[in-house]
Amino acid sequence: MSKGVDTAMKLRTWKYYINQGLRGIFKNGLMSFASIVIVSACIFIVILSLCIITNADYMLKQIESEIGVTLFLGEKPEQTDVDALIVELENMPEVSSVTFKSSEEALEDAKEMYTEELLDGLKDDNPLPRSLEIKLKDIKYQKSFIQKAEQLQVDFENRLFGVEDTDTPAEVSTTQQTEQTSTAQASTEQASEAATQAASQTSGTPQIGDADYEYQGIELISHAQQLTETLITLDTAFKLISVILVAILSIVSIGIIMNTIKLTVFIRKNEIGIMKYVGATDWFIRWPFIIEGLIIGLIGAIIPSVLCTLGYIKLYNFFNSDYTILKGIAQLKPAMDIFTVIIPIALLVGMLIGAIGSISSIRKHLNV
Repeated sequence: MSKGVDTAMKLRTWKYYINQGLRGIFKNGLMSFASIVIVSACIFIVILSLCIITNADYMLKQIESEIGVTLFLGEKPEQTDVDALIVELENMPEVSSVTFKSSEEALEDAKEMYTEELLDGLKDDNPLPRSLEIKLKDIKYQKSFIQKAEQLQVDFENRLFGVEDTDTPAEVSTTQQTEQTSTAQASTEQASEAATQAASQTSGTPQIGDADYEYQGIELISHAQQLTETLITLDTAFKLISVILVAILSIVSIGIIMNTIKLTVFIRKNEIGIMKYVGATDWFIRWPFIIEGLIIGLIGAIIPSVLCTLGYIKLYNFFNSDYTILKGIAQLKPAMDIFTVIIPIALLVGMLIGAIGSISSIRKHLNV
């Protein structure tokens, strides 16, 4: 019986707290409205920042899967050379996968992008080169991998002409071949360097590694490093700006809520004095103000949550409609995947701002 009475008393007590909290909001209508607006602005920035950050990471993952590094091969390398090159690339820590694409496969891919009639004349004389399409484990590894690929381009060229097939360059003399044979135990780099230098001295042609040298092994390294670095820089900058804006708006929100609570305390100071006189505990007096702040924070979080959800759904449908070129560039993350996580965070942040504002105000300005 006593437990039932205690439960009923607790329910009545909490009902009193809630009623008093709501009463304080309506009594200070203008200040409460200002607090809700500021909290809403803060939560809106939080939601907007999280949406953009989430989609930026999501798009970077899409770019990572679509934009890799492509090595275009010349006619010189035999298939055994290419197979050895693939193994060397796959052993690099930055590389996720390496896909070989023949000239015929490149032509078929081109037919999907252009009209087949336009490319029919290339069947007998296919100018498209073989290539290696490389996917990286993370887009942030692109810069370091490109540096390695550029060095690999030189090393691969040295191997092709310095050791594996010294007959190909017309400039390499019989004497140099004899020297290479007699020094078979020397390293690949030393032999290829000697052959290249001799060819350069004889004919005046650029050496391997020179800016104007025309590679016959790995002819070209194709990448989108500048675009990738720009996207990563923008993503980092926006994260920093978002954190700063949210921090500023949070401080402003807490300050306004504190002023709202202080006004409520001032209006009810006589009532609070009577409650203290009849023996009310400190927390019995504090809880209505804390709930007032929680309600302000909760309302301030619900409004932008609803507006942002509806707005994002429309934006998502626009991006994925058939009437926009944006669909082919990048896709937004589905609204359900984002807001099932963001909305609880937004509500929690709003209530936390309200609670901090109330507790700070009571602790500093309410003499209990």
